[in-house]
Amino acid sequence: MKNTYLLAFLILSSCYSFAQKKMTDIAAQKKNIVVSNSVTSSKQENSKGITIWQNDFSNSNDWAYDNTSSPYLDWTITTAADTIPVPALSPALFTSVGNGFAFINSDAQGQNGAQNSNMTYTGTINCTGYANVSLVFEQQYRTYLDTRIMRISNDGGLTWTDFIVTDGTEPTAQNSNNPDVFSINISSVAGNQANVKVQINYQGNWGWYWAVDDIKIVETDNYDLKLQTTAWGTDGAFGARLPYYQVPIAQIAPINFGGVAKNIGVQDISDATFGAVINGVYTGTSAPTFIAASSLDTLWCASTFTPPAASAIHAVELGVMSSQTEPDMTNNTMPNINIDVNNNIYARDKGTILGGIGNAGEGYEVGNMFDIFSQATLKGIDAYIHPTAAVGGEIFVKLYYNNVVTGVFDFLDESLPYIITTADLGQKITLTLQIPQTLVANESYLAMVGSYGDGGVSNDLITATSGSSAPQTAFYYDYTDQTWYYTSSSPMVRMNFDPYLGLNENTTESEFSIYPNPSNNLVNIQFKNENDGMIYIKNIAGQVVKTLKVNGLNTHISTQDLSAGTYLITWISKGKTSTSKLVIQH
Repeated sequence: MKNTYLLAFLILSSCYSFAQKKMTDIAAQKKNIVVSNSVTSSKQENSKGITIWQNDFSNSNDWAYDNTSSPYLDWTITTAADTIPVPALSPALFTSVGNGFAFINSDAQGQNGAQNSNMTYTGTINCTGYANVSLVFEQQYRTYLDTRIMRISNDGGLTWTDFIVTDGTEPTAQNSNNPDVFSINISSVAGNQANVKVQINYQGNWGWYWAVDDIKIVETDNYDLKLQTTAWGTDGAFGARLPYYQVPIAQIAPINFGGVAKNIGVQDISDATFGAVINGVYTGTSAPTFIAASSLDTLWCASTFTPPAASAIHAVELGVMSSQTEPDMTNNTMPNINIDVNNNIYARDKGTILGGIGNAGEGYEVGNMFDIFSQATLKGIDAYIHPTAAVGGEIFVKLYYNNVVTGVFDFLDESLPYIITTADLGQKITLTLQIPQTLVANESYLAMVGSYGDGGVSNDLITATSGSSAPQTAFYYDYTDQTWYYTSSSPMVRMNFDPYLGLNENTTESEFSIYPNPSNNLVNIQFKNENDGMIYIKNIAGQVVKTLKVNGLNTHISTQDLSAGTYLITWISKGKTSTSKLVIQH
């Protein structure tokens, strides 16, 4: 079904909480922890009405500069399209990039830099006779707690009105499109005014950058709805509406579809409607909603979609509409969402490597929260390795239970260590848990991949990411400060319910027995054969709490200094590894 059908159909026709303590964004804590791949250009918006003024930054004398930055930092005009400090956004793809574009680089100023820089058009713009006007420009940037403002004056620069582009509250480490076309209705200040000026303001503290090109003031359409972004997902035990791009048949549950509709026209719209269509399977619409000019609202379809219990890829068309006539409807839709219903894979990422997340060679874990709707046995976890990861890095996967009573993630099990090979770079790997885990219906679980790191010698593990996650729904554990964070970049870490997983692997039968288990103050370990190796005891967070060199058939370990709880005892010797679970009771 084409998008035009969805638009024709439309013409005819929230907050979540969960038990965990609120965490901070890891990318805000460590600026360069997230890497990104190339992004595509945004869909170009048609020009609105008459162009009243435009500037392509081909003449630096058109602009004046002032700043209160420390160290001193002015905007510049450059033709170097590859000057962008984020590889994924370089080179800049502005329409007239060869003529020059405005550029400010906060990243280059370093950790102690603080920027507040203005770039002001030296002339004045006559908007007399045009009551309804918009400022339209091409831009690109990467978010990191920085502020981007377009300022408009109607008295030659004596007073200014701020129109916010980004205000520093956006998820960090997110790239704009290349380029992103941005439109601001400035009629309240510039409409019918003869002495209009434009100022571009950037504020950052070791932020990233802002690049701007092909700026203009145009006559604004009376009615113009824009689908700003999509908002969709399934409600479950975790308490947040989680989007799943791949869903096992056994975990099918109702899906909610919504979108953020922005009124970028002049007139208020009384009946803005959001709709979602899956050809021959589902049609949903929101209630008609009032959206004032220059405002936005999140609209949700009144009905949910529960996929049929059969393998299929469902292409979801999304759009916004009203009963008013819009001269340009190219911004009323966004690309389809594809939901893959399958037998075994549960995924929250978009499926294509778009970036990565690591810890500069130090230890960390990263992964996604999943709601379970029907009891199932989980044998393994899939993870995609970013192409810049280090061959030879030792990694593992872990599974945690989201304990709503205690407000923490309880460690359940992990895989044996795995060494990254050249063939793994840019690819998916599947690691089996040591003990298959029964996941209980109406509970939520955290699937993670991680590494203990190599002390910063190499990149070690870089986990691939794809798309973005709502805050507090994808998580990161930093071994350097032993702190949990969230990440807004969706890790490509998935649950794998394949019942045959691990049957063809060369598994090692347990090489030792533990008694008594549960244990009080002393645990005995008896080996099947004479051995010379190391014992590692890990707590539920996966941290090594005790090590012991062993030799012979028997050994004893004091557990008086360990808190009551569940632990894993891992024995490693001459390339062999064996793990058993230990419960300590005092």
